[in-house]
Amino acid sequence: MKTEHYATRQRLIVGLAYVLHILLIPAVLGAIINALKIHEYDRLPSSQDAGRRDAAKFYESHHKWLLNSFMIALFFMAAGYGTMYYGVGYALVIGAAAWWVYRMVRGIVLFAANKPMPVWDDAKPRNALISHSP
Repeated sequence: MKTEHYATRQRLIVGLAYVLHILLIPAVLGAIINALKIHEYDRLPSSQDAGRRDAAKFYESHHKWLLNSFMIALFFMAAGYGTMYYGVGYALVIGAAAWWVYRMVRGIVLFAANKPMPVWDDAKPRNALISHSP
């Protein structure tokens, strides 16, 4: 498969995932697509040409962004619905919904601009306090 065809196909899949997440109801399907694609990118052989590897990193960053957004929003929505009786839940649900909108808008803007998402790389420390590099 040519690199251009590969990139076009991956772009279509990421676009579909964004649409599914925005529509909310099929967001679970979008999250499943994201998880499967992340797994697929992790299994790409290192012998692939540089163009395909770079494209895979770009699309993988968007899939990770969407999957992280889904999982975190799901957690806070569930916590919000669970604590609505106490009044705290309303703030959690409103905050999670606003955060969800921000994540979707930011993702779509950077996707349209062909820029990768700023997601954690498993090879790098996640906390600046534990980083030992200068």
